[in-house]
Amino acid sequence: MFFFAHGDKSGCLLARMLQKRRATSYIAKIRDSHKKLHYLPGDIQFTIRSYYESLYNLPGLPPGRDRTTNRADIRDYLTAHLKCRLPQSTARLLESPLSTEELAGALKSSKTGKCPGPDGLPLNYYKRFLKTLSPHFLLAFNSVPEGRLIPPQTLAANITLIPKDGKDAEQCESYRPISLLNCDLKLFAKILASRLLPHITDLIHPDQTGFIPGREGRDNTIRALTLTHRAQRRGEELLLLLSTDAEKAFDRVNWDFLFATLEHIGLGPHLCAWIRALYINPTARVCVNGMYTAPFGIRNGTRQGCPLSPLLFTLALEPFLAAVRDSPDIRGLRVGPTEHKIA
Repeated sequence: MFFFAHGDKSGCLLARMLQKRRATSYIAKIRDSHKKLHYLPGDIQFTIRSYYESLYNLPGLPPGRDRTTNRADIRDYLTAHLKCRLPQSTARLLESPLSTEELAGALKSSKTGKCPGPDGLPLNYYKRFLKTLSPHFLLAFNSVPEGRLIPPQTLAANITLIPKDGKDAEQCESYRPISLLNCDLKLFAKILASRLLPHITDLIHPDQTGFIPGREGRDNTIRALTLTHRAQRRGEELLLLLSTDAEKAFDRVNWDFLFATLEHIGLGPHLCAWIRALYINPTARVCVNGMYTAPFGIRNGTRQGCPLSPLLFTLALEPFLAAVRDSPDIRGLRVGPTEHKIA
C-alpha cells in the first residue's frame, strides 16, 4: 500500500528508485578508438559522440571513383539480379496523397506511453488534438513530393544508451543505442509502411522471413535443420552450412544503394520522395549520464525507431541475396526441382 500511495510522487521512495536505475546506466569511464581510457565527463561525452558519429558517417567512395560512376554500377547490379517489380497499377495507387483516415489509423495502432522525441510531444498529444492537427500534418507531408523539405528539427533524434548484459562497460560498442524520434515523423513513416506492407511479399523472396507478414524466423531454422538431416541421409560429404551475422547491419545500409533499389522495384516518384525525405540531413545527439552531446549528421543506415526501417532493410538486402541465388559458383542442396542456397 505504501508503494501504491507514494511510488509515483516526489519523495524518498521515488528518488531511491531513480537512483538505482541511473546507477545501472551511468558511464564512469570509457575507452576510445585508441584504447585510451577517459574518466572526465567532457571526455566521456566526446568519445561516445565520436563513436556514433563515425558509425553513422562511414567512409564514402574509394579514391578515384566518382558518385556518378558508382550509381551507374549500382543500377547495372540491380538490373542483373533483382527481377521483382511492383505492377504499375499498384505503384499508382501508392502515389495518392496521405489521408486523414491513414493518419487516424496510424495513431490508433501506435502504442502510447513511450518516450517522445526531441520535441517532447508524446503520442497522446496527437491523439488528443487529432482534428486540429490533422490538416496541418497532411499539408506539410503531402507537399514533400513537390519539393518541400521536412524541417531539420523534425528529423532530429535523441539516442539513449542501454548497457548490454555481460559486456565490457568500458567499450562504446557495449551499449545498445535506442533512438527516440519525434512522434509526427514516426506517424508519417508508419503511414508509408502501412501502404508498402501489403505488397512486400511480392517483392521479397521467401528466403527472407524477418519483418515479412506471414513469415517467421523459425521457418528458416526448421528449413536449415530439415536440409541438414536430408543431406546426412543422402550421404552428402562436401556440404557447408555457413551462418553469418552482419555487425550493425541496419546502421550500415548505403543510401545510394537503398534509393536505387526502391526506384528499380517500381515505386513511384511520390513514394520515393516521401521515403527520401526521411533521409535528407537527419541529425542525432547522444544522452550520456543525463547530458546531451552536440548533434551530429547521419549519412548511412536506416533510421532506428522508424516504423519503415525494417521494410527498407529487407528491400536493401534482397539484391545481395538474389545475387547469391544467381551465382553459379555457389551450389545449394537440391531437393526435387528446388535448389536451396539461403535459409
